Amino acid sequence: MSGHMASSSNGGSGSGDSGAPRRNSKRPKYSKFTQQELPACKPILTPKWVVSAFLIIAIVFIPIGIACLLGSRDVVEVVERYETECIPPAYKNNEVQYIQNSAVDKTCTISMTIPKRMKKPIYVYYQLDNFYQNHRRYVKSRSDKQLKSLKNENDTSSCKPEHLATNGGAIVPCGLIAWSLFNDTYIFSRRQNNQSLTVNKKGIAWKSDKEKRFGKDVLPKNFQGGGLRGGGDSQCQQYH
Repeated sequence: MSGHMASSSNGGSGSGDSGAPRRNSKRPKYSKFTQQELPACKPILTPKWVVSAFLIIAIVFIPIGIACLLGSRDVVEVVERYETECIPPAYKNNEVQYIQNSAVDKTCTISMTIPKRMKKPIYVYYQLDNFYQNHRRYVKSRSDKQLKSLKNENDTSSCKPEHLATNGGAIVPCGLIAWSLFNDTYIFSRRQNNQSLTVNKKGIAWKSDKEKRFGKDVLPKNFQGGGLRGGGDSQCQQYH
């Protein structure tokens, strides 16, 4: 019996050792914020509240929509496509030859009727379809250094395949972007008295492009002198 009591005494002495290391707990300190017990608003969406909210939104946005609709009705826009009308019958089946033939007069006259009176300012713009300018090779085919300064006109390593002319000189501006640039020009006049209408071309370029990106002394050189040939000296004359 005494042995049994000694055994029990030894076990109790081991479990009550105050010098044993304690294990660090990763349990966060209790607070209402960490336990997400902060007071919160939990509205009950009854039909009355829902209908009232939609009515308030309608009262605010219906007048705005009416104002936008009336404003859009005052906009006068006239669209005229001329990519097929301006091609002579002899070149209907070979449009590329017509564009590349510099001996053919490419002046085209189009008559446009304006259904309503246009208030100034009147903006003129063009639209290109089926023109995919986000191809990687197309985007990289240009030289920013060449466009910025005349002394870098021979920097054409990134402009292939439109980088050198047949005489070995550098093409300025080089690259597929410049080679495929839309270059039609427009002249506007009134149909009644053939009065010429002046188009203001100022203020259409960003200030950063004029002062930092493109140099004033960079002018075209050896353009259309490479292995490829595109574009043309087309001119579209429109009458209002």
